[in-house]
Amino acid sequence: MLPQLAVSAKILCLLMVVICGAVPSMVRSVRLYSQCSHMYVNVFPNGTVMARSDGNDQPNLTISTRGFSLELLIHSPVQDMYLCFNRSRLVGRRLTRFQAERQPNCLFKEEFVDGYNRYHLVKNDDRYIGFNRRGLQMRRGKSRLTERLHKCFSFMKEAHDFDISRHNKVRAGAGEPAAPKWRPQRRLRPPPQNSIKPPCHGTRHHHGRHQRRRNCDGT
Repeated sequence: MLPQLAVSAKILCLLMVVICGAVPSMVRSVRLYSQCSHMYVNVFPNGTVMARSDGNDQPNLTISTRGFSLELLIHSPVQDMYLCFNRSRLVGRRLTRFQAERQPNCLFKEEFVDGYNRYHLVKNDDRYIGFNRRGLQMRRGKSRLTERLHKCFSFMKEAHDFDISRHNKVRAGAGEPAAPKWRPQRRLRPPPQNSIKPPCHGTRHHHGRHQRRRNCDGT
């Protein structure tokens, strides 16, 4: 009789934990590499979210599940902000986890499309996290953009042990084109002032009755 009561008590405790939402979530440190900008998603101190590199090679975001559901929270430990949508864009908000779990605009679902990850709001499957070539946010919904721009909603989710070279080799070995390596564009320097030559105009030289025009090469 006593063993049965002990088992019943354990089951009751587990049910109470589930009902109260105290189920521990799975948390993973990652970086999100934008397929369009070829840079990582970063949250800045003022709450701005952009896909631009800040020079940090370490995982700068955490993705955690909400209990047993498939709903996700995306958090920036550096800024202590959760990624949430407002009326116009994605921002970082200083919330506790308890508050973020109860904000519909902070809960995301993850999709896996053509080898990449995509994230959209749980309550709106047309509102995705996305960035253009310059790392600025895609303000329009997925349905309002052309198929060509849908890749701007795609990310590579990199953990601390992620190897971009190995990833490219695996994709190429599977018959897919390897993702191009991004290289920072070099800023062209203006030429020195003394190297700028004025435009060459032919000049006439008068030698008595004969006239000759000098060419630009000095002949």
